[in-house]
Amino acid sequence: MADLIIEFLERLEQAKGDPHAQSAVAAEFALAARPEAEREPLRAALDAAALLHWFDARLLHKVLGIPEEDAVKRFKALKDLPFVEQYRRGEHDLRNVHESTRLGWRKQLAHADGPRFRLLSKQASDCFAADLAPAAQIERIYHLLCADPEAGASGLETLNRQWSSSAYPEDRYALAAVLKELEDSQLLAGRARAWALLVIAWARDTRGETAQLQEVATAALLLARQTKDQSAEGDAQALLGDVLQVQGKLEEAQVAFGEYLAISRRLAAQDPGNACWQRELAVAHSKVGGVFEAQGKLAQAQAAFGEFLAILGRVAAQDPSNAGWQRELAVAHSKVGGVLQAQGKLTEAQAELEARMQINSRLVELDKSNAAWQHGLAVAHNLLGDALQAQGKLAEAQAAFEESLVIIQRLAAQDPNNAGWQRDLAVGHNRVGDVLEAKGKLGEAQAAFGECLTISRRLVAQEPGNVGWQRELAVACIQLARRSEEHT
Repeated sequence: MADLIIEFLERLEQAKGDPHAQSAVAAEFALAARPEAEREPLRAALDAAALLHWFDARLLHKVLGIPEEDAVKRFKALKDLPFVEQYRRGEHDLRNVHESTRLGWRKQLAHADGPRFRLLSKQASDCFAADLAPAAQIERIYHLLCADPEAGASGLETLNRQWSSSAYPEDRYALAAVLKELEDSQLLAGRARAWALLVIAWARDTRGETAQLQEVATAALLLARQTKDQSAEGDAQALLGDVLQVQGKLEEAQVAFGEYLAISRRLAAQDPGNACWQRELAVAHSKVGGVFEAQGKLAQAQAAFGEFLAILGRVAAQDPSNAGWQRELAVAHSKVGGVLQAQGKLTEAQAELEARMQINSRLVELDKSNAAWQHGLAVAHNLLGDALQAQGKLAEAQAAFEESLVIIQRLAAQDPNNAGWQRDLAVGHNRVGDVLEAKGKLGEAQAAFGECLTISRRLVAQEPGNVGWQRELAVACIQLARRSEEHT
């Protein structure tokens, strides 16, 4: 026993600086302390348990392919181990291996016995294949990426496209979290890693972290090219374009979006009946249009947004029940409406923005708990308010802005770390302030502008590389100072 202790102490010293590896060594020691007859069955059970985020006897039975009675015995033995804990509270007796031990053990298994790691991962993935609940689909993809990286990459791409416009934000964040776990464990390569990086990045993008993603976008682009995955390359170019645009590098962003558009055209031409490729082509036109609009090239922007709307209209008409496509159709209407408004075509702009409002309102009625759809409705109110204010309809504009602000305040309170929603909150206060000022309610307007300034300062402190936020802060400071002078 003394020799065994010395050996484990030496292994702990070798693993110094890697808490996951040290936890795995400690788990080995706990197994070694069990009676010899129990060690190998318990080790096999721990291989399966550490592979899973949570487990019970049923999952051990399926992953290990052992009789149910044997699985019950091993589950009971695992529960006695010091690094196995209860998984949440509920009616089912679920357990999980403590995170540090779980990550260390599964990484050790992957390197020491790759074929067994892949086999157990395949059997774990199969456990969740028939369950369409988001949590189950996340687990299915998580294990499939380890079992069969090529199939996992394709499955992740499909899931990401399905979820990009219809999933709850929290489900997208949960998917990104387990993918980051695989990335941090260095268990992914090739196409699997490219798609994992992209899905992680898109989740961060929705939280307003776009300016921080250039390194990720570049890594994903390199992997996509190395593995000749055109779809991943298009997504990586789209992500890179978004990053460059928020950094104020509009010409470079236009190049990236141009590449995204070219790839999307090729893929759509190869399979004209594929609605997903048509949708990608539409989004690519929208990205190109967004840079034209930022450059003040309104005619080119209108043409690009017109393509966006036309393609999305055809795609959405094929399946009116597809809520994700309906949501994107709403965005297309607002893009066209925005550029029409910038050209002074106010009546036409209002019609497009009202079309968006109708779609967003229908979606929220379908599922009031979907934060992404609530956010879409808030944006729709803001855009329509802009159009109404431009026509001098101040009371109607104020009502629209206040409706938007109520929704955004609720969302921002639910997730204070979502920088994108915090930015929308600042914009909401600013819009309310504008219309109050136009109505002569100067004290109330000043208070709203102050709220906008406070939030803008906080955002810029969190992400100094976001040129758009820097610009908005500068404008807020200048406007507040000017208004203070004018009204004193």
